[in-house]
Amino acid sequence: MIENSGIGIRIQHILKFWPIPNETADLFIFGDPVILKKYDLPKQASIIEYKANIYSPKEFLGHPKMAEMDILDIPHFNIPFPYIHKCIVTIHDLIPYHFKVAHSSIIKRVYMQIVFRWIKWFALKIITVSEFTKQDLVQSFGYPENRISVVYNGIDRKIFFKKPLKKVNDFLKKQSLPKSYLFTVGIGKAHKNFPFLLETIAELWKEKKLNLPLVIGGISKEIPTELRFFKDKYPNLIFFLPHLPYDELPLAYQGAKLFIYPSLYEGFGFPVLESQSVGTVVLSSNASVLPEILETSAEYFDPHVKESLKSKILFLLSNDKLQNEYQKKGLTNANRFLWKSAIQSLANVYKQLSI
Repeated sequence: MIENSGIGIRIQHILKFWPIPNETADLFIFGDPVILKKYDLPKQASIIEYKANIYSPKEFLGHPKMAEMDILDIPHFNIPFPYIHKCIVTIHDLIPYHFKVAHSSIIKRVYMQIVFRWIKWFALKIITVSEFTKQDLVQSFGYPENRISVVYNGIDRKIFFKKPLKKVNDFLKKQSLPKSYLFTVGIGKAHKNFPFLLETIAELWKEKKLNLPLVIGGISKEIPTELRFFKDKYPNLIFFLPHLPYDELPLAYQGAKLFIYPSLYEGFGFPVLESQSVGTVVLSSNASVLPEILETSAEYFDPHVKESLKSKILFLLSNDKLQNEYQKKGLTNANRFLWKSAIQSLANVYKQLSI
């Protein structure tokens, strides 16, 4: 899962900032060597070839070499069942459990009921990426709080920082984007709440209360039907931005007048911090983990009430002083979530379990 979005970013940075010295523990990384070697791996790490598909029976059984390991760090809930007693399992969120429309397969739902309980009963240690996910596990599956450690994700400030204006303008020109726009990311998943966002902004355009276009980031080759409908209706007001190289993402955020995040449920929420780290004001849903991550550094709206989002967009855009305040608060907030401190917290979990 190193190439997945949120989970992949976490895996990449755990390896990039690996905290345990070689004298303390040997490090083995299970995965596809061709893929793994594209990333910044610890010099002392040994790669064990393991090409199981995600959620496949082969993955559930694990790799025979896992029997030789003292501790297994499993970065998602797709555990190797035979070795669960030596597993530190990181659970990012319970989106597949809560959003039944997007995960309606009976087999998947039975699997989730089994695996979350199996982790609760038998895992060596459980990590969540937020206090919100920790409490979700406690309430949804009865996990004991004292078995869960919260280890937040981080932002790589060597990549996410405010760039020179020329670089931003060159990026906008290259991507054929407008000079000023509203920005959002995360299309294609039910919990991201995109129909609500599109309908609300379209109403503001129709009412002629808003003339800023909307740029939607992270579009794959196939554009969803509901997006094509809005694009056809507002061809000069909706722009699509494809998946970008990681080091170009800050430019997309920085070019925005406002970053809007209408999500109904997140386990952490990388995009809001990525926006803040380059000085872009965040207008966020008040759902799930987002108030925990953003605290008082962003403006919030109710992700079920169009008038709430409408009024907040117009309020922020008309208030330069407040925008400046949120820019400063946002930068301070983003600095609470640095990989260096996140990985140190992870190292402390490892040390508590070391043999």
